[in-house]
Amino acid sequence: MTIAQNGTEEKRDTQENALREVISLEMHNSGITQTRLAREAGLTISRLSQWLSGTYPGKTADIVRKLSDWLKGIEERRAECASGLIPAAPDWKPTPTGESIRAAFKYAQHMADMAIIYGGAGLGKTMTARRYQEDTPNVWISTMTPSVMSVSACFESVAYDVGIANPPASASRAEKAIVARIQKTNGLLIIDEAQHLSVTCLDALRGLYDASGVGLVLMGNESVYAQLTGGSRKAHFAQLFSRIGRQLRLTAPANGDIDTLLDAWGITDAKARALCRKIGTKAGALRGLAKVLRMAGLLLEEGVNVIGAEHVEAAWAEIGGVI
Repeated sequence: MTIAQNGTEEKRDTQENALREVISLEMHNSGITQTRLAREAGLTISRLSQWLSGTYPGKTADIVRKLSDWLKGIEERRAECASGLIPAAPDWKPTPTGESIRAAFKYAQHMADMAIIYGGAGLGKTMTARRYQEDTPNVWISTMTPSVMSVSACFESVAYDVGIANPPASASRAEKAIVARIQKTNGLLIIDEAQHLSVTCLDALRGLYDASGVGLVLMGNESVYAQLTGGSRKAHFAQLFSRIGRQLRLTAPANGDIDTLLDAWGITDAKARALCRKIGTKAGALRGLAKVLRMAGLLLEEGVNVIGAEHVEAAWAEIGGVI
């Protein structure tokens, strides 16, 4: 290697290390998990994890390009929000439903017990979990997807999300690695979108809970509870269901949820608030209402900074809703 080539390699390494530090800081400040970052950047979790730890064995140009593009997109969206081109969502606010969810998290963590939180979409389960993770040490969130078809895939996802950079390929070894990482931490493992898991995966998580001694929360839609109690599977799940110390079913926004969201957005017009309450009770609940309010902010006329009923109506129509 010539002196010039050596200098080029050193410069590339320096730039890559700088990008690694920026990405790591962004993940820490924004609460972004490796699983989410890998999905958004178009990388596999293993490639991302190895790159972040500086142990990726192959060429890294493709990884660096994808992560640089991802970071550029984040910065562009922030600039658009700051300029007012895209209305920024208000900071997270505690809602009555959110407080019930947090109480279930606290119970499971402090009692080292199992809990299940299930119900309709858009009621703040995931957002509250992320906020609880930000506020509380030793809380890990692992989000399942339809691609998690085996115990090995399930444990791989959990392993990355608890901070294991290179989890073993076998399910039994991955389980041991996870247990070694989280036991004796007084922590909490939250499994989000648990409805995607098979009977075998759910039972494997029960074994992980038994071995680790930390709290475990299964979180998802109505089918999570149905899987644990329904039909011929009831006997199979007896060991798992008997360990659940707390159940929280969410069917619709609680009294005060929608008003808390409207207050955070600064919606003061009585007619606009009435329309928003109707929208908040439809499919999508608070999540859908938040999207409508953000769209309404985009529709504000120049010089107008207050969302009124006409903006809410237009935004709802824009996304295909019917009041």
